[in-house]
Amino acid sequence: MDWSNLEYFLSVAREGSLSKAASKLDVNHSTVARRLDKLELDLNVKLFNRYNRGYELTSHGLALKQEAIVVENQVFQIKRVFQSKEAELSGTLTVTKPMNGGVNMTSLFCDFKAQYPDIDIFLKSASANSDLSSQEADLSIQLTNSPPDNLVGKKIGRLPINIYGSSEYLKSLKNMDLDELEWVIWVDESNNLDMESFIRKNIGEPKIIFKTNVYNEVFDCMSAGIGVSLISSVGLPPVHNLKRFMPDKYIFEQDLWLLYHPDVRGSAKINVFKKFLISNLDKYTNLAGIN
Repeated sequence: MDWSNLEYFLSVAREGSLSKAASKLDVNHSTVARRLDKLELDLNVKLFNRYNRGYELTSHGLALKQEAIVVENQVFQIKRVFQSKEAELSGTLTVTKPMNGGVNMTSLFCDFKAQYPDIDIFLKSASANSDLSSQEADLSIQLTNSPPDNLVGKKIGRLPINIYGSSEYLKSLKNMDLDELEWVIWVDESNNLDMESFIRKNIGEPKIIFKTNVYNEVFDCMSAGIGVSLISSVGLPPVHNLKRFMPDKYIFEQDLWLLYHPDVRGSAKINVFKKFLISNLDKYTNLAGIN
């Protein structure tokens, strides 16, 4: 059993609803719901009666609440011992981002470093959540519509995904029709994203001419006029020759999540970065001024 689920259980038990508990924990209500379902599955008991007016503890839930409070007090005692260390806005903050590109936030990290000069940034690409689970990383920025249940998740936005190609390539099209397009596919070896299946589901029978597991090569191929691909403006460098193909007709979206391990929730470094990212995301990703 994942003991961090008890925190979610206690919050719902005290607040009486998923939405209030989610607000208290600063997570999405779907995350709280998944944690409760997992806890009930692990214990093989029903902990809440779910009504339209809210959540009410069952007899099993009342018994667990008493035991969970004991565990909570022990956790608080441990946190108090290390509180002074966790309150420091210094040291190294390790952040992972999608492997091989996809999210370009260099300016954000530079400005964060300027505002918090004693916090050093270690930015690394990662294809899975193993670094968070082993606590080799503090935070992870991920493109996913299904965040893992064992991590604390905060959805920080939805990224627009468009069909992009070079200006020269798009000008060469005769009818500006999907059937004309030649596709460059990024193969995500972490299996978090499946571009080819997504394209086939939403667009039909694409003419795929190039596949690569290196995101930068997708950009290079499109820049060279080889074909088109699905990307977000957030993954583009400041200067490029790419244009969107029929943006008013073909636009998709992908959730952007900030994830971290439950054990580091009280870290001051993590909390200040989370607030900085959420407050400034639109500024740095330039979602309002997409090319």
